[in-house]
Amino acid sequence: MADSSRKTDLENLISYCDDLSRVLKDRKDMNNLAYCLQQSQALQSSCDTHSSEVQSFLQDYQRKIDECKEKTEAAISKVVVDVELDQLERELHEELAKERLLMENMR
Repeated sequence: MADSSRKTDLENLISYCDDLSRVLKDRKDMNNLAYCLQQSQALQSSCDTHSSEVQSFLQDYQRKIDECKEKTEAAISKVVVDVELDQLERELHEELAKERLLMENMR
């Protein structure tokens, strides 16, 4: 059974080779094949160029995202400091008000 399978595979291979040699003997087919190869190389070059551009854009956008994150973190920390300052100022006013009341009560 294995010999029969090998014989079939060998016959298919020989048939394929015969078909391929007939195609390559025809000058028109050879020209078409060369044209397809040339076009595929041009397409590959174009894809490589576009890929490089996209990579560059992605790096630029990532840099911009990182800058925005830094600005956001700076703004958040500034807001936190402002809130803390406001709270300390309120506490100071409350303490001053208490001190005035004590001073008035002592008089």
